Amino acid sequence: MAGAFERAERYNVGEDVRAARGVTLALYDLRRRQSNADQRVNEARTKLEAVDVKALEAELNAALAEQTAIAEELKAVEQATLAA
Repeated sequence: MAGAFERAERYNVGEDVRAARGVTLALYDLRRRQSNADQRVNEARTKLEAVDVKALEAELNAALAEQTAIAEELKAVEQATLAA
């Protein structure tokens, strides 16, 4: 049994060592999270740069114009139906 006790005692460390390990693990985790966040920002920036905003605006304006025209047509047909 003496061997098991000696082995267990080798792993007993002071509170300062435990605190240092805790800080080290926290720093590691924060650095890993920071690296992941940096990577996500870079990927999002790359995607954003690839988007042609002017083309999207033109597409949106065309869709809005079509939507307005359809709404006007619909209103005219509804009024004609009610008048009949």
